[in-house]
Amino acid sequence: MTTAIDLRPITGSFGADVHGIDLSLPLDGSTTAAIEAAFAEHMVLAFRGQELTVDQLEAFALQFGTFGDTPFITPIDGHPNVLAVIREAEEAGALFGGSWHSDWSFQSAPPSATILYGHEVPQAGGDTVFTNQYLAYETLSNGMKRMLDGVNAIHSAQRSYGPQGVFGRPDPSAAMHIQGGEEALTTQVHPIVRTHAVTGRKLLFVNDVYTIGIQDMNEPESKALLGYLFEHSKQVSFLCRVRWEPGTVTMWDNRCVQHHAINDYPGQRREMYRVTLAGEVPV
Repeated sequence: MTTAIDLRPITGSFGADVHGIDLSLPLDGSTTAAIEAAFAEHMVLAFRGQELTVDQLEAFALQFGTFGDTPFITPIDGHPNVLAVIREAEEAGALFGGSWHSDWSFQSAPPSATILYGHEVPQAGGDTVFTNQYLAYETLSNGMKRMLDGVNAIHSAQRSYGPQGVFGRPDPSAAMHIQGGEEALTTQVHPIVRTHAVTGRKLLFVNDVYTIGIQDMNEPESKALLGYLFEHSKQVSFLCRVRWEPGTVTMWDNRCVQHHAINDYPGQRREMYRVTLAGEVPV
């Protein structure tokens, strides 16, 4: 028997707030199963009213999988799988996560999920917006679906973490230590149309930050098609916006949503903690 949990939908298509669960404590099997079922259905879960240590955040995450690999960014001391996502009030450089993307899609097996804990958040602003990539695929024309079937996209970290990338050089004024390098120039191919390993549903798997081309297409062809897919994938009707409160833990399915951190809180500090869960090779 599966435990019922208090789910409150954020939009009519996906995303839900979750109340009444204390994530600092181990979950029983029925509660874990209920969360997994809600995750498959809603894709973005915002657990409200949490107060977690880093150890407790890790323990919660490990009830749903193993940690994914996190390159280029120095984790917190003693916790190699946890990132402190911090932006000080006076920072003015590029915002980490501030463009549409799916976490680490340049990896051979990108993360299945990302879990982010809001320890200190702006009084207003700093929301995270998500876009539903099931809907992005399902609303394509039948002709476009046929054209994309079996076509691979090229993913790379070069725009973010390559030597000339946004975070390619250390920024001494930034709270986060990000170190890019030549290894960010590596490329990886994934199908443009991906089948979700749990739900079996098809989805669009490209994103503005890490998708740099289409296999077997020249640059003008690739740029035109990707430009269309990027814009199509983030229509207003596909979106879900999570407003952060202190103690919110948001868990999203990195396989079927993209996300974008909103940079609209100048002069305010933000401190969050992030882990990813290992995923599978996209097919």
